[in-house]
Amino acid sequence: MQDIHGIRPPVPVGFDPMLIKIILMVLGGILVLTLLFFLIKKWLKTRQQPRDLKYLPEPMAPYEAALKELELLSQRGILHPRLFYFDLTAILRYYIGRSFNINAIEMTSQEFIKGINSLNLDNPIKKQVAGFVKLSDPFKYAGIVPQKDQVKEDLFFIREKIHQIEDDLRKREEQKKLNRKEEESQ
Repeated sequence: MQDIHGIRPPVPVGFDPMLIKIILMVLGGILVLTLLFFLIKKWLKTRQQPRDLKYLPEPMAPYEAALKELELLSQRGILHPRLFYFDLTAILRYYIGRSFNINAIEMTSQEFIKGINSLNLDNPIKKQVAGFVKLSDPFKYAGIVPQKDQVKEDLFFIREKIHQIEDDLRKREEQKKLNRKEEESQ
């Protein structure tokens, strides 16, 4: 009988499994170090920001912001009347929206006019503002070009209406204070 010789061991083909484990561990370590780096960076950034809100500037009152925007609009000049009327009505809508807590910027012209009519304002002011909104729509949407004098008059008109609305708001606020004082004294 012949001696039995052992079979040769299997020949490794492809990557060594130990090499794959080492590569995965190195990639995992790099990922953990990168994540740690960004977390530390974020923590340092939030640590450097002021915690007190006293450092933040006070937002401008709607009246002051509207007057400032009107001044900037008048200084810019009137190159495109259509864009001018878009900006002019946007200033008016923003002022009324912030003053009366309505979403005037998002409203259509008809909704805005209904919103104005429901506000606690003097009727002549309501009618004049609604008339201006109706007057400015053809300039904004139909491509009608206003006269140069009309543009200046409308800018002055909106400035005056904002002054009138602010005066009306102040009068109504003073009247509320007087009514409260009278109620407290009785």
